Amino acid sequence: IATRLAYGTALAKLGRSNHRIIALDGDTKNSTYSIKFREAFPYRYVECFIAEQNLVGVAVGAACRNRTIPFVSTFATFFTRAMDQLRMAAISQANIKCCGSHCGVSIGKLTSII
Repeated sequence: IATRLAYGTALAKLGRSNHRIIALDGDTKNSTYSIKFREAFPYRYVECFIAEQNLVGVAVGAACRNRTIPFVSTFATFFTRAMDQLRMAAISQANIKCCGSHCGVSIGKLTSII
């Protein structure tokens, strides 16, 4: 099983077992398979598009006061754009989960978007 398919499947399964879990994505739902979560829980899915700083910032805000448990997914290389927000999340001990997919030299047919 592909790691990205395992992630999407596991995320949807976690969503079924815990109503506090939300998913946020940086316009990579087809690549990270977070679309599985969106299909199961559209009201708990946030599409942040290609704005990784906002993606992480929204996740940190959503995690405030332990109201939700955000799972954030995008291409791994795009997380570098949000290093300030990730640092602040760590300092504030925000309970967010980040999944960076497609790390490596090439992502095949999807390379044209990078």
